[in-house]
Amino acid sequence: MLAARPRLVAVRPAGEVVPRLERDLILHAAPAQPWAAMSELLRGGMIGAALNEGLAATPEEAERKAAAGEIRFAAAQDHSAMAGGVGSISWSTPVVVVEDAVTGAQAFHPVMEGLTGKALVLGMYEPEVLERLAWMREELAPALEAAIAAVGGIDAHAIMGEALRRGDELHNRNAAATSMLVEQLAPGLARAGVDRAVSERVFAFVRTNAQFFVAVSLAAARLALDLADGVAGSGLVTACGANGTEAGIRVSGLPGRWFTAPAEVPEGILFPGFGPEDAGRGCGDSFLVECFGLGGTLLAAAPALWPVVGVDEARAREIFSDAQRIALGEHADYRVPLLGDAAAPAGVDARLVVATGIRPVIDIVMVHPQRGRGAVGFGLTSPPLACFEQAVAALDAEAGR
Repeated sequence: MLAARPRLVAVRPAGEVVPRLERDLILHAAPAQPWAAMSELLRGGMIGAALNEGLAATPEEAERKAAAGEIRFAAAQDHSAMAGGVGSISWSTPVVVVEDAVTGAQAFHPVMEGLTGKALVLGMYEPEVLERLAWMREELAPALEAAIAAVGGIDAHAIMGEALRRGDELHNRNAAATSMLVEQLAPGLARAGVDRAVSERVFAFVRTNAQFFVAVSLAAARLALDLADGVAGSGLVTACGANGTEAGIRVSGLPGRWFTAPAEVPEGILFPGFGPEDAGRGCGDSFLVECFGLGGTLLAAAPALWPVVGVDEARAREIFSDAQRIALGEHADYRVPLLGDAAAPAGVDARLVVATGIRPVIDIVMVHPQRGRGAVGFGLTSPPLACFEQAVAALDAEAGR
């Protein structure tokens, strides 16, 4: 995990690069869930994905096909991919391709469409959302692919380390990382001869999308933890997510096996007009970022985010200190200036979680549980302790204890 050196090497249609993705399959935030068990929120995201992919012409047709098994679903994290929020990956979805410079292993996340207004990543599929996604697929993605190829790939590891020094935590604050990414994409667009009008539309899109880099940081976390999977007896958390109903984890010593429990409702700062009853259960693969050692774990690196999620400096420091107690190591290149240049805790050990009762703290966009209502605020949540208890019990059983 610590040896991973993520590089952004391409933006490609998911069907060309994501392992075992098929044309009738839609990937969603883990753990995997059949249509009949999905929350209203996740169903909205899956309907939108079906419409965007052309698997159905109307929401009603999408629901009918999903119920009949003609559209299938699986967890993105089981395909070396990530689906942040209520996001999805289908055959033609443009995904960032993040590659390990050491091993050549790859991981993927959809190009980030943004969290302002209406978006598929929030479970919404109005005509304006589908029009934006079509533009991203037909114009934005090819331009990004050309730019990345023209500069020979981009060192995501270096950007992530520097972004932490500039006030990002690389989950819900990526302003610095996005800016640095654009600085490297700009000459690539020019060298590739991308039409000026297209380049202007690309820059206009990213200018209003400060979270653009999160696709890369999420894929980087998936990449590193995929590399650490399959170590006999290890309690390292290698996958973590929530799907709006359940939350779940996987551990290195039991590859491919999920341990689940009901997802918790985040608590934090709600937008005007919303109350606590408007926040749905956690949803998104981005839970994994904190288990890797970024995001909420490093809220101390991002003071601008504190009032957004409802913490102060003391709480941010406490979260960091707690994360150190359940971590297996530290990231030498990911450091927090506010904490005396302390290294980010690296990797959550399920056994330490059970022994201490300390759980990873996730900073998260809170989304309304009803389809189409979108974001209602920002806050904090954690994977249920029961997930870790189940994993540790299974590890002990595997060892014959």
